[in-house]
Amino acid sequence: MNSKIKNLKAEFVDFLQKGAKPRQDWRCGVEVELFGFDSETRQRLDNEQVQAVLRGLATPDGALIFESEALVETRDKSGGKWTIEPGGQIEFSSAPHSSLNAIEADLQNAFARLRQTSAELNLTFLAISFDPLRTIDEQNWFLKPRYKLMKPYLATRGRRAWDMMTRTCSVQVNLDYENESDLIKKFIIGNRLAPTVAAIFANSPFVDGADSGCQSARVKTWLETDANRCGVSPLALQKEFSLSDFIEYALDVPMLFAERGGAYLQDFTGKPFREFLANERYAPTVQDWQTHLTTIFTEVRLKNYLEFRAADGGNLEHALAVAALWKGLLYDRQSLEEALAIAPQLTAEQFVNLQTAVAKNGLRAVSGQTRILELAKEIIALATAGLRRIAPDETRFLDALSRRILTAEKSPADLLLENWHGSMDKVFELTVL
Repeated sequence: MNSKIKNLKAEFVDFLQKGAKPRQDWRCGVEVELFGFDSETRQRLDNEQVQAVLRGLATPDGALIFESEALVETRDKSGGKWTIEPGGQIEFSSAPHSSLNAIEADLQNAFARLRQTSAELNLTFLAISFDPLRTIDEQNWFLKPRYKLMKPYLATRGRRAWDMMTRTCSVQVNLDYENESDLIKKFIIGNRLAPTVAAIFANSPFVDGADSGCQSARVKTWLETDANRCGVSPLALQKEFSLSDFIEYALDVPMLFAERGGAYLQDFTGKPFREFLANERYAPTVQDWQTHLTTIFTEVRLKNYLEFRAADGGNLEHALAVAALWKGLLYDRQSLEEALAIAPQLTAEQFVNLQTAVAKNGLRAVSGQTRILELAKEIIALATAGLRRIAPDETRFLDALSRRILTAEKSPADLLLENWHGSMDKVFELTVL
């Protein structure tokens, strides 16, 4: 290994180590993706409508971000932002906060602005995790420069890749870590418990205007999208690993793109980052590494914080429950250790089998010795106990979830299927933001 590559690898490890924060500085952030429809035609939003939404959401003291003359993002002075996904889905990312109460306020304000804007534009936004109505051929692609690269490449890496890009939404939770050991424990727990969390929050039973036979069409879609960068991380199958091990793993993940001067490079698309690292033409940087990490879509994504990606999309109550579950499990020392002890230790094949069962059966999934409903009840109890110890005023965000899982034993998908009565009109009514 030449000294340049060795030094870059050391910088990559250093980037992750510098993300560590003392416990008193830990924050939580939430990202919520939503589908927009024209209220009259119920077509997905086109590019002009998406940009009109972003302009309507912009605040006087905020910033507008453009790419190739297209408006792609609005940022609030408070730190929240709205961005666009490939199919014109819009995503609100809260500022990081120490309290879930502050996140609740951020989401309430953001959703209120979206409701006002959508009313003015005669649009409807749904808090559900798979487009319940429009087929893949009816999707309107929002072709940001990076999506123009991702679209053809990912199509070669899984038959559902375009569905993933245009027809899925999720809720993601961002959490901090104290040191390398804490990071690794959280990464392992987040990956191993991902199928259980997916079942708890399953919220995508409809595809092409009909009952799909699945609790989570989103999970099913991800199972057929680029195995090199999706699913349960192979590192989480091990008893332990180091940040150096993570670097070596990520170096072998094929690149999607790098950026130079606002242009996206295609020379290394589909080739391991390791090859890009060794090239002399483009002089790889730590920023290239950070960009590469954002293209690894495992159940937990490691940047200089941890992003937990297992949950289907949903409404305000749903999003806050996802955040409360992960915070209660992972920010309390006792709950973290207990979660690590009960998280399934499976092979890669066994995890795929479990995820497949969850996609279809949700809370009723059973695969091998893993019974999802039993595990779901255990982790909700652990999360609730954890929040009582570290943030007792935030346990309220788990109350409705506890009633739904511990008592009724139902996912959001179960409730939708019980109440839609064969009508897409009713689905829109039940899932409107």
